[in-house]
Amino acid sequence: MARSNFLPRYILIPRTAVLCAGICLLISLAVHAIGAITHLRNVLSDTHDSGLVKFPVPVRPAALTTIKSERLGLDADEEDWDSILPQGEGFIYLEQEKMHYIVSQYHQLHCLRSLRHYFIKRNDLQLIDAGHVNHCLIYLRQMVLCSSDVTLEPASHRQRLPDGRLTNAVTGVGVTHRCKDWQQVREYTEWNYEKFKETYNFRMNGTVE
Repeated sequence: MARSNFLPRYILIPRTAVLCAGICLLISLAVHAIGAITHLRNVLSDTHDSGLVKFPVPVRPAALTTIKSERLGLDADEEDWDSILPQGEGFIYLEQEKMHYIVSQYHQLHCLRSLRHYFIKRNDLQLIDAGHVNHCLIYLRQMVLCSSDVTLEPASHRQRLPDGRLTNAVTGVGVTHRCKDWQQVREYTEWNYEKFKETYNFRMNGTVE
């Protein structure tokens, strides 16, 4: 019987090469697994970063150029100061969490409004008022540090000191800052309040019962 001249050939691979290939495969699988876990952590952190619940919608960037204005000064109308907080005093309700939260922007404005109020009645402060003043000063300091606005404001305002010397002072007026769209935040906050109004029961100081 005739035999084929094309017989199968066997290639001998050194054992070390097989071992190296196996190690490379395991390393590749480990790298992919670590990448997948890291990606999953990043996805989860978008919703809960260090246990903190994030604002429900992405906020657009904005810019603000400061102006010199008498509005919302110490002697401004109470109606103007009341208008800095939206309906619901800046609280929102998250249905999934079944909990109310205050947007930090409005907590800060609430403190600013309260400090003005206490300054006006500074000769008749109660103990509870002093406690609120301390809370707001401590809180606002931390929030300023957290935002860390590094906009550079020029020392371009010539100002005469009481001793007659001229100095270059900083007013901050006319300087543009990069911000988040505060109007969008207000619109969402008021929309949320209207949607979940039945969950709210406010005391006069803006806290939720």
